[in-house]
Amino acid sequence: MFTKDFRRLLVDDEETMDRIINYLKDTEPDLVSRVKKYEDDMPLFERFHVEDQLRKALDRKVWLPSGGHIVIDRTEALTVIDVNTGRFVGHSNLEETVLQNNLEAAEEIARQLRLRDIGGIIVIDFIDMEIQKNQDQVLHKFREQLAKDKRRTQVFDVSSLGLVEMTRKNVSEGLLESFSEACPTCNGRGVVLYEDAATLGSPLPSTVEEAIADAE
Repeated sequence: MFTKDFRRLLVDDEETMDRIINYLKDTEPDLVSRVKKYEDDMPLFERFHVEDQLRKALDRKVWLPSGGHIVIDRTEALTVIDVNTGRFVGHSNLEETVLQNNLEAAEEIARQLRLRDIGGIIVIDFIDMEIQKNQDQVLHKFREQLAKDKRRTQVFDVSSLGLVEMTRKNVSEGLLESFSEACPTCNGRGVVLYEDAATLGSPLPSTVEEAIADAE
């Protein structure tokens, strides 16, 4: 990831810095001079607000400049990204509002894929647009932003359901997986099972009772 596009690489650990320099001497000698030792008393991550940015990068919801937002959900098979207008109402007709929101979302989604290092199959649900030209504009914007990605990506046209399907080369385990672990209670499902509630003495919802009665 460290290329000539970067001005410098700050390292706050002597041993790690030596390992990086020794590696670069064999691979990219021109980059050795850009590796600098961080000497400030304030911790490196605190100095550059890295921990705050990490927390934001682990949120499901990401706000867009105009007030809309995207929601990112990971599953074992794929990643689903939903685009919403949220607080964004625009200043013209609905189609223009949706177009502006989708254009902002296209740029932010491409950035989030890089930031979170999300790979594999990705399905994006942009807000439906009636005009074909607007759909093409959003797709063009999205592909343009993905061109900045060092990972190989492939984007398909808008499907009959209005979804954009794409793939991104899976290299690492991703940001979320690196900074989290599955909940031991629900094993990562994110739900409280009713049988657990029944064990604790809580009444079953009527729909569950009806289902049990039907089964009997």
